[in-house]
Formats: sequence, structure tokens, C-alpha cells
Amino acid sequence: MLLISACKKYIVQLFNFKQRILPSSVKEFPLKMADTVLSVILDKILPLAAAEISRAWGVEKDLQKLADSVRKMEALIFDAECKQSTTKTAQLWLKTLRSIARDAEIVLDDFGYEVLRQKVKNRKRDKVRNFFSSSNPISFRLGMADKIKEVMASLEEAYKEAKQMGLHPAQLPMASTDHKVDRSTDPFVYESETVGREADVSEVVSRLISSDCKKDLPVISIVGMGGQGKTTLAQLVLKNECVVKHFDKIIWVCVSDDFKVERLLNKMLPSPEAKSADTTNTEALVRKLQENLKGKSYLLVLDDIWNDDPLKWDGMRRRLLAIGGAPGSKILATTRSDEVASAMQTSGLHRLGILSEDHSWMLFEKLAFADGGAIKTQNLVDIGRRILKKCGGVPLAIKVIGVLLYSKKDASEWSKLERSEIWNESTNIGKRVMSALKLSYENLPSWSVKQCFASSSIFPKDAVMQKQRLIQIWMAQGLINDAKVGGGHLQMEDIGSEYFNVLLRSSLLQAGYKNSINGIVSCRMHDLVHDLSLQVSNNCFLNTEGGMEVRHENEVMHLTIIGSQGKVLKNIEGILPNLQTLYYRGGDGIMLEDILERSKYLSVLIVDYWHMTHLPNAVGDMKHLRHLDISGTRITALPDSVTKLYNLMTLKVHYLKEIPKKFGNLVNLRHLEFFELGFVGFRCLFPGIGQLANLRTLPYFRVSQDKGCQLEELEHLRNLRGELRISGLENVSSFESAAKAKLSEKSGIQSLELSWCGTKEGCDDNNINSVMDGLQPHPHLKSLAIEGFEGSRLPSWMVAKDGLMVLLRNLVQLTLGGLGKCEQVPPLGDLPCLEYLVIVSLHNVKRIGAEFYGLDINARSSASCSSITSSREVKAVTLFPKLSHFELLDMGSLEEWSDAMVPSDSSSSIKVFPNLRYLRIYRLPKLAVLPDMENLTSLEELRMEKCGSLTCIRNLNSLTSLESLYLDDLPALESLCLESLTSLAELRILQCGSLACIKNLNSLTSLKSLYLGDCPALECLCLESLTSLARLGIRRCGSLACIRNLNSLTSLESLDLDDCPALLDASLDMLNPQSLRDLRISRCDQLNPWLSNNLEKFPSLERLDIRSHDPGSWPITVLHHQANLRSLTLGGFSDNLDNFPWPHSITNLVSLERLVLHGWPKITALPHQIQHLSTLTSLWIWTFEGLEVLPEWMDSLRNLRDLWIGDCSNLRQLPSAEAIRHLTNLNRLSITSCPLLAERCTKGSGAEWPKIARIPHVYIDGRTVETNPL
Repeated sequence: MLLISACKKYIVQLFNFKQRILPSSVKEFPLKMADTVLSVILDKILPLAAAEISRAWGVEKDLQKLADSVRKMEALIFDAECKQSTTKTAQLWLKTLRSIARDAEIVLDDFGYEVLRQKVKNRKRDKVRNFFSSSNPISFRLGMADKIKEVMASLEEAYKEAKQMGLHPAQLPMASTDHKVDRSTDPFVYESETVGREADVSEVVSRLISSDCKKDLPVISIVGMGGQGKTTLAQLVLKNECVVKHFDKIIWVCVSDDFKVERLLNKMLPSPEAKSADTTNTEALVRKLQENLKGKSYLLVLDDIWNDDPLKWDGMRRRLLAIGGAPGSKILATTRSDEVASAMQTSGLHRLGILSEDHSWMLFEKLAFADGGAIKTQNLVDIGRRILKKCGGVPLAIKVIGVLLYSKKDASEWSKLERSEIWNESTNIGKRVMSALKLSYENLPSWSVKQCFASSSIFPKDAVMQKQRLIQIWMAQGLINDAKVGGGHLQMEDIGSEYFNVLLRSSLLQAGYKNSINGIVSCRMHDLVHDLSLQVSNNCFLNTEGGMEVRHENEVMHLTIIGSQGKVLKNIEGILPNLQTLYYRGGDGIMLEDILERSKYLSVLIVDYWHMTHLPNAVGDMKHLRHLDISGTRITALPDSVTKLYNLMTLKVHYLKEIPKKFGNLVNLRHLEFFELGFVGFRCLFPGIGQLANLRTLPYFRVSQDKGCQLEELEHLRNLRGELRISGLENVSSFESAAKAKLSEKSGIQSLELSWCGTKEGCDDNNINSVMDGLQPHPHLKSLAIEGFEGSRLPSWMVAKDGLMVLLRNLVQLTLGGLGKCEQVPPLGDLPCLEYLVIVSLHNVKRIGAEFYGLDINARSSASCSSITSSREVKAVTLFPKLSHFELLDMGSLEEWSDAMVPSDSSSSIKVFPNLRYLRIYRLPKLAVLPDMENLTSLEELRMEKCGSLTCIRNLNSLTSLESLYLDDLPALESLCLESLTSLAELRILQCGSLACIKNLNSLTSLKSLYLGDCPALECLCLESLTSLARLGIRRCGSLACIRNLNSLTSLESLDLDDCPALLDASLDMLNPQSLRDLRISRCDQLNPWLSNNLEKFPSLERLDIRSHDPGSWPITVLHHQANLRSLTLGGFSDNLDNFPWPHSITNLVSLERLVLHGWPKITALPHQIQHLSTLTSLWIWTFEGLEVLPEWMDSLRNLRDLWIGDCSNLRQLPSAEAIRHLTNLNRLSITSCPLLAERCTKGSGAEWPKIARIPHVYIDGRTVETNPL
């Protein structure tokens, strides 16, 4: 399992052999001959045999003999593995050997555990000579010797059996004469390769953006067999520009075979909200989603659906309809099954076919003959085409085989793969995919990589697997270990990272999220690949997903329990004694505590069960445990017994209040990960953390004056890597104290945050500045955040020679926040890698100029400069070459942000921000001067908010790539020129009190959404040529009198006009009656006559919202043409009306599902016509202050699911109990600000309580009331 050479004389031969089969980026890693089931034994024997403890206990010779036995056996393993596919006895022999290896591993782990225990016990003692002997029981030493001899005897017996079977030491291949090709490639380029799906993308996109379907939330289904590219097609569709512009929000949910409504709704939430949401409360999830999706058209992608039960889908659909969202929202589903598509009542089905022969070859050719791969010869082309036919036009199979052949240069290797027996396992096209996957697996470069692949099967299908989590599990399972290569040292995390990359390159893992700091940080596994990983695990891995039962209980060592399937695992008792890995996701009737008491040899324990609040004490008895992950629980404290886990390498928690006192005993700990610190506040959570010298991951360190909490604790943590946040730096008082952390020597730290919270009394400015100087990071740092620093100057390591930052050249992300006394920003323009920059709350900075761009500050005095310039000659200089995201926030004193300028007599040029895509300027009240926008040709989103002194935006019309423009609270802005912004899709202008004119709106040919609010000086709006505009909203623009050229809005779907009392000429009759779906007109009383005369011309309306103060002009006769209307809101009428002005005819409102009524004090009864709205599912009754009793006729609303009542101060009585019993579909009742009714609905004692006690979901003033539904 680990990579140790078994025989030195074969090292050179094997290394050269591996050179032929490994990608170039893998060749520097230690792949040696003894890469077998016994390798882990050697890796543990050799250091133990060399240790003083083995001599002290008299087992040194036994260990050396055991090592010799292992080496002798390993040469036979290669022969057995070659024969196991044809010889049953070879299979059984290998199985026996695995059992012996496991026994040996347990013995050696016990030995190693005792070494660590004694080390912890004696680390404060001075008498080393007593370290091993006097403190250790004689019985343990004797027992250890006996166990080693038992293992040796088992190995000897196995060796004799091998000889009887005719196994011989394998002959290693001769050294290859192939030349090594030095090249630099991106190993993940194949993730984006797609061929021959253009027509499929076009068809699905046209279905999604079409407005032909009148059904709410129509479903478009992509159907095809496994490996055919359904998910890839969906991903391509989402990247399509038409889809991106058509929907406000796109949500991706991977469904798989766990079709549980609560789980799917939770996955629809943004990640931070999903983590904190109550996954068991469907209604709470619906309310959260209502908040997120209110007024937005969304596309919900449900990927990989297996559920074909229409009832389950109907339950999900009802929740989705309750969530709402804007009209036009749709669902895109992918599935293998026609039955699934039928159960979902698919409105449009797209059947995905196989690739044509030409397209198959194009994909294969791109992969197999890519740069650095095989040289394209006619012979290889002929072989490749024959192999390609075996793939059956299935993209996954073609991709896997193409990537595999890329690493094989000789025709003989291609021919060998063509003749492989694996192809003969099935002639079925679908199963040919599995054959291709098996070939990819068989050609992985080492046994260890294969085991790492098999290990990934512990995760559920379609799970997102974090790269670091996978590597840490592989480490704990003994699949990788630290190694020496040449004169250097490779840590197991680095070897694991390379194994991860090998599996990505082989397409057995699919790359997931990628960032600029860490590269690819997550992955997925195709469900067919997941099936393969279980197949090749030799029954060692068991995943209970789908209720799988145990068939080989003596062989199972890695178990995943998924309780959500609702099935109890059978025969689990037989597994527990051998269990090495447990991934527990909640078990129906299976208690974790019971499992732990019987699983003494666990090395990996992952608990992902949010209802768990404490960790059983039994965990302390698991001395083999190396990986403990309880981050998916609500555990807030660790039991003291955890401190006996001396082998523990990884500890992951989510939420901690306290830790055990002897936490420093965990001397082998390499990764400590936590996400929330609970109620720790400003307390140091891990005093004495410096004792854990093996630590690689420490996300957070709080400095305090307490013992063991000083910054010097970091001094000996030399191997720290990844992210580190240090807070409480106000408790550090000198350069010397800061320098003790030795951050400049920690090359593995990629992301560093330094945080202060105020300053200590008596600490002067010089001390504060010197502390920052002492915190100099390593030059390899990629991300830096500084928060709350109150020194008057930037640290010396940020500003150096000639005003340029020369140290942190690798920075990709930089955040500077709360540097309240600094008077200038650092020189950043010359940083070649900087992509993300946030500067916030530098309140003393008045001007941003040459120093920011990295131009020579001394040039300020140059008389020949038109502005701040460089004193040295500049030729074709590019500043901020990679910056894509820039935020300038809350700078209370900033008055000017100037351009980067060169001497006026120079022919040189400067290019600034060539790749900037996102720019946000927020709360800069004194800012009057901005740089010219003409250089920002790549900018896609511009947000400017709360800049009270800004009167103009220079050359805004140069932003030809701009897609989104958001202007809010710019009271001095007088005009806006939007000419040439042909890419702009979204424009929002709010609280611009001086804005009287918006020029060249007609040039915004891509504009899809326009929203104007609180612009009192705006008088007229010309919308000519806006043929792409789908949503138009105008609110509180008191001077707006006319809207022209509405006839140009041929794509308009939603129109919202609110509180524009001067609006008289809107030319609304020129709107396209076929496209308009959503019309809301509130407090625009002069438009009421138009409503009366023209509303009937818009038969496609699905939502209508009318609120008017004018009692005489409400068009009460015009709703009888609205057969497609699904949502109707009426109200806001004059308080002088005695009756609600209900439409004369509602017989044609045959589609109405949602009705919202706003009343006033005089109204004492609801319109009786409502009782005839048989399709109504949701009724909202608001501000009917004169209403005392709800009418009995409500019992006729048999389809009513939701009843909302609010601000009805005199309402005291619901319909009778008999009437409410007739509302058999009523699922939710919400009562808000109705004090009399709320009191009468008090649970148990209220007079109205018996009427509502059986309604599933009842809410009174925001509180959930528990009921007893039938």
C-alpha cells in the first residue's frame, strides 16, 4: 500500500520501466517495485527496527526477520497478480496474503502506538535511559515478540503455498530506451473537451428560452444512457449566452437516487444558508427559497434523476410552485430513464444520441494525439479507429481510452490494448463504457494509485469530494507515506496530490471547483466510475447506498452507512471486528456508539450526521485511528479520551466551544481543521499548540497574553501549509515577538490573514509598525489579508526599492481592511499574478495616484508631467496585468483616484487593468474624480454606490464588454451617456436625485433588464430599439411624465410601474400583447383609463398586480378576458369606498391560482365572488381592519393549499370547523398582526384551536405552532 523499494538491485530497472508508463509530471515521484499489499508492512517495520525501542525490548532481530520475509514474498506477488484473472488459486492466495498483511499491520500499529504513548508520557523527563524500559510492562514486550513471530509463521506458510502453486519471482521489464519529453501541459484540459454536441445544445437552449409553454415551471428532460454526456450537455447549455441572459438565477442540484424533497430544497440554497438551514423543516426551506428567488426567473437543473414515482415528484413540484419566482422559470432534468421523464410530466424531451463516427474520431484524436502524446502515424490511426469502434460512440468511453492511449507511444502498446480480454466481457454498447473504464483502471501507474481510486467508493454516488479530504483519508488508510527522493523529502500530502492528479488525468475523477490559489480543490466521480471503484475493491469496500447487503463480511474493511435510504444494514456485526474505515451518515436503527465499541481497528472515522451532539467516549479506545472527521455534526466539545489517540493525523470539527486539557498529546496530528469557533469569542482555543510539531493545517490562531497562546507558539510549526488566520495581534508588542512566528520561513502557507482588534494601552506607533514588519510572510504567499492594523505606515516588506513591491510577487489575492492611519495605498500595479484586490476602510487616504500603480513617487515634482508620472522611461508598460476583481470600499476621506500618466513629451504608453472584469466602488462620499474608463475594455460588471460627490463617469461608453451596470445613491450625478454599451444586459439606477437625462438608451441592444428607482428629476424615457428588453421596472420617479417607443419592446415579459403619479403618456397600448406575462401598476392613477380600455388586449398575462388610489377609474369590467391569469393582486383603493370593487365577471379566470387582496377599514366582508374561483390554491387577505369573521362560503375553495391572513386587527373568527374540514388540501395557515384571532388560536386553550389543530403547518406572528395533522 505504501511506496517502499523491496529490493535495491531492481530500483534502476523499475524506475526506467515506470518512465515509460507515467506522465512526465509524475516521474519525480517515488514509484518503486514493492508497490503491493505488503509494502505497508515494510514501511512500518524499517523505522521501528532502527529505533532504540526495538533494541530495548529485544525485538530488533524479529523485526529484521519479518522484513526479510516480506521482501521474499513481494517478488511472488507480481506473478500472482498476473495469473489471478485466469487462476482461482492465485486469487485465493492473494486474498490470504491480504489477511496476513492486515494482521501484520495491526501488530506493527500496536507497537508504534506504544512508542508514541511512551514519547508523550516521558517527553518532560530528562532521563532518556529509562524512556523505554522501566515504564513499559514486560507482558507487552513479550506479547509483541510472540505476535511478530506469528505473522512470520503465516508468511512462511503462504510462501510454501506459492511455491506449490508454481508461482515464481516476476521478471522485471528491461529498461526503456524511450526519451523523456520535457513539456509543460495543463493536465486538466480534457475536462472542457466536447465534440459534436452543437446541435444538441442549440435544441435544448431553444426549448429553455421559448415562451410557448404556458405551464408553470415546465420540465425539459435530457434522456440518454450512462456515459453519453447528459451532464456535460447540461453544463454546456448553462454556459450558453442566451441562457445566461434569459434567466436571473441558475441553480444546479445533483439528485442521484436520493430523491428526498428536504435534501433537494436544501441544495437549492446558497452554500452558507444551506449549511445553517433546518433540513428537516420543509416549510422553513421553502420560505428561505422564497426570499432568495422573489421576483427572479430561475432555471433549476436537476441532474441525474432516478426517481420514477409520480407522487414523489408531485411533492417536490408543489414546493417549487410555492417558492414562486418570476414567470418563465423552468426546470432542466437529466436522466437515463424514459419512465423518470414521464413521471416528471416533461414538457419537452431531448433524447441524446451517440456520437457519429466522425465526431467520435475528432474527440479521440484531440486526446490521444495531443502535444506530448503519441506521434500520429498511419499505423496508430488504423489501430485507433479499430479501438474506437469498441467504444460505441459513447463520449465517456472515448475520452477514457483517448487519455489512456495518450501515454502510450508504441504501436505494440496500442495493439495490446486493442486485444485486451476486457473488451470481450460484453457486446452491449452501454457496457462497453465499463470496459473502457476498466482498461483505464488497469493502466494506472501503481497499485497504490489503484487503491486510492478504490478508496473513493466510500463516498455516495455523485458526491462532491474535496481534494484534501481524499488525500487525508488515503494517508490514514496507509496508502501513502512520506518518502525520500534523491536528496530531498516528499511529504505524503504532496504524493497524495500527485495521485489525485493521476486519477484526474485518467478521467476516473472529474475536476470540480477550481480557484487561483489552490487549483482544483474538489472532484466528482461519474456513477459508472463509482460502480467500477466498488467492483475493483475486492469486497473490501461496502457502500450501503440503496440498501446493499453484506455478502463477504470477513473481507469488508471499509464501510459507508447511509441512513437516508430507510433500510437497516443486515449482518453488520460480522463486519465490525475487521473494520478499518467507517463513513457514518446516520443509520436507521444502527447506533454509532455500538459500532465503535466493537470496531477496535478503525483508522478512519467520518461522521456526517447533523443530529449528533456528542462523541462517544469509546472513540478514545481506537488507538489505530488516524482520521477523525466530525465536521458534519453539531458536536461542540471533544471528550477527554480523544487525547489518547496518539496516531491521529487529521481532526476535522465544525463547531467547538472547548477542547480537552491534554490536547497536546496528539503528537502525530498533521491536520486540524475547524470552521466555527462557537462561543470562544476572543479566547485562545488551542493553548500550547506549538507542541504539535507535525501540524500542517491550522486554519486559525488567536494570540493572547495567556500561557501557551503567544505568537511564538507558531515558531516550531515549520510545516504549516494552506490557510492561516492570525487574530489578536494587538497582543504582540514588538518586532522580536512578531518575528518569533517565523512566517518568512513557512513556504507552505499559501493564504495568510493578519487581524488586529484595536491597540493596547501604552503601545506607541513605532511599536505597532515594528510588529507588522516582523510578520513578513514567505515570498511564495498567494493570498494576503490585513485587517484592523492601526500603524501609520505600510510594512517594509510591502513597499521597497523604487516604490515597487518586490517581495510578494506571487500574490494572487490581496485584501486591505481597516488600516485607519495609513495615508497611502501600497504599490500594486507591478504585481504580475494579482487577480483579486479589495481595499476597504483606509480612512486617512485622500488620494490614489502614482504610488498605487507602482510609478516612481519622486516624479511628482517633475514639471514636464501632465500628472503623476514615472521618472524613468516607460515603454509599453502594463499595470495590474491580471487583475480581474477590484473593490474600493468605505474610504471616507478619498477625494481623487487619478489616472496612471506618463510624461507628456514621451511616446511611451501605459496599459492599465487590461483584464479587469468586476469593479465595485462603495461609500466614497468625497470622491469627485475617477480614472478614465476608456482602458477598461474587459469590464463586465460595474457597481457604484453611495458616492455623494461624483458628478460624472468619464468615458463610460468605452466599456464595450460591460454586461451589468448598477448605480445607487449617486445624488450629484447629472447625466449618463450609455452609447456603445452593446453588451449591457442589466441596468439598475437607484437614488440618483440629480439625474435628469439618460442618453443613448437606444444603443443598448442587448439590454434584458432595466430598473429605475427614486430618480425624481427624470422626466422622460425613450426606449427605442430595446428589442431584447424582457423586464422593465420604474418606481418612485415623481417627475416622469412619459415613456416613449414602447412598441420597440417586442420581448418585454414583465412591466412594473409604481408610484409615478405624473406618468400620463406611457403608450402602453403599443406593448406586444404576445410577450407580456407580468403587469404590475401601482399608484399610477392616471394610467387607470388605459387599463380600462386596453387590458383585454393582453390575453397572455399570467400575473396582474393593480393598486390604485382613484376609486372611480379602476377597470372593474376587464378581467373576463384573462383566461391565462395565474396570480392577481388587487388593493390600495380609496378608504372612502364602502365595498371592494370586484370585477363584474370572473368566470373566465379559469387558471387563477394565487389571489392577494388589500383592504381598508370600511370593508367588513370579503367579495363573495371569490367562492367561485375553484382553481385557487393560495389566498392572501391583508389589511381588512373591518373584517370580524371569515365567511362560510370559503369551504368551496377545495383546492386551497395556503391561507395567509395579515393586519386584520378586528378579525376574531375563522369559518366553522365543518367548513375548514372541507378544505382537505389546506396545508399552511399563516396569521400575522391579527391580535384577536391569534389569541383565539392559542394552542390547546383558544376557541379557534380545534379548527386548525389538523392543519399541517400553522404560523402565528412568525412562530411555528405544532399541530397534529392526520
